[in-house]
Amino acid sequence: MEDVRRILVVSRSTEECKKAFHYGVYLARALSAELSILHIEYDPFDKIGFHYLAGLAIFRDEFQARVKEIREEIDNLVRQERATGMTIREIVQEGEPVEQTIEAVQRLKIDLALIAAHPEGRIERVVYGRSNHELMRRLPCSIFFVKGEPA
Repeated sequence: MEDVRRILVVSRSTEECKKAFHYGVYLARALSAELSILHIEYDPFDKIGFHYLAGLAIFRDEFQARVKEIREEIDNLVRQERATGMTIREIVQEGEPVEQTIEAVQRLKIDLALIAAHPEGRIERVVYGRSNHELMRRLPCSIFFVKGEPA
């Protein structure tokens, strides 16, 4: 693993992304690698047309509130690591997660991408699509999928 010099943690502000960040910090320290975190701001409800279903607006509001809460928690984790002297590059991109991730990996010449392996039940597939499958096929670097705790 001596060829891993640049690590990217991909955050879509889900609970699992916090765990991916911890793995990224650990690996960056162990490998003396550069660490970046890509925050992708994406509203899947726009994509699937939830704005046409007024009765379901509460789901969108809950989703957005939870994303904001987790993003703040991740920002706190980044601040804590920086306080210990760790250098972490933060990138914020808005748009479709697969394309934004591929673009960042190519631009930053990333060797290893850490991505949360969110569950892919029916609802998640509607909200997130099959983005992890697509990333696995298209990313030009190694990928480390981080699973959350079993339900």
